[in-house]
Amino acid sequence: MKILTQHHDSSRGTTPNRWESGFSLIELSIVMIIIGLIIAGGVGIYEPSMRQALKNKNETIVKQAVETLTGFAGAHKSLPGEIRHAGVVSAVQDAQLNPLQYAYDASLTEMNQLCRRDDTRLSVQVLKPDGSRHFEVSNVAFVVWSRGYDGHTAPEKPVGAIDTESRYPLPVYAERVADDLVGWATLAELQAAAGCGNQGLKILVSALPVAHVGATYGTVTLTPEGGKPPYGWCVAFPDVDRAGKLQMMADAEVIPVAAFEGCQDRWSSGATLTIAGLTPFVAADQGGPYDFVVHLQDGNRQAHRVSRRLSLFINP
Repeated sequence: MKILTQHHDSSRGTTPNRWESGFSLIELSIVMIIIGLIIAGGVGIYEPSMRQALKNKNETIVKQAVETLTGFAGAHKSLPGEIRHAGVVSAVQDAQLNPLQYAYDASLTEMNQLCRRDDTRLSVQVLKPDGSRHFEVSNVAFVVWSRGYDGHTAPEKPVGAIDTESRYPLPVYAERVADDLVGWATLAELQAAAGCGNQGLKILVSALPVAHVGATYGTVTLTPEGGKPPYGWCVAFPDVDRAGKLQMMADAEVIPVAAFEGCQDRWSSGATLTIAGLTPFVAADQGGPYDFVVHLQDGNRQAHRVSRRLSLFINP
């Protein structure tokens, strides 16, 4: 079948029928098929390019979030509890407009705790493409991730404050399988940014006042500095008789032991330790020094311990 057109030749003064050839339906069909193939090929090329562009953008967003949170921790010596409404990070959505995900060790949001910790409750377990364990990073302070092209988190990971030991399984990026893009920072990185330096555990106390026979001993308070709460106290006081005349209190009464070895199951928790006279000293107690040692341990997984020797003098 041909599509014909009629042409009027005015130069000859007559109007004979003149048909000129056009496109046949078959030819039009072929053209349409070719156009369709070109469009389909273009889509096939465009989609992977779009995926790669979004992946690159997500990598940048996650990297910037990690850097910003590390800087925040350096300036405040703590982590924010939220990033979406506190103006902490500039981009709170990934390239697919999904909210950026954020999880962190809950204790690191407390003021002045960053420099006192030597461990966290978070670790990152990086997986191989087949799902098996590749390697693990311990003492992670926070994790940030984009849910990627598919908009889903896989494997599932809790968001927000982490109060118990949590191991985050993170897959190697694999399109159409698990395309989360994840970033994290360790406790050591945050401490370096905060300039923590040596934040060793210490026992702070002014010199013990001199005791007087016939007078109640004034209260003395020992305070921990550095380390991670909760704190535990133990007092080694070889002179049992004189130890019994002093009251030592943390959250509960601290019963002195003869030597440090006796502290193993006698640690008493408390934010401070106070020493006061339980009964007036007697004449036989005059003199000194009567030495005793206060031991302190913190709440890190591998507890830090420090000791301080104190001397007690008694005057008439």
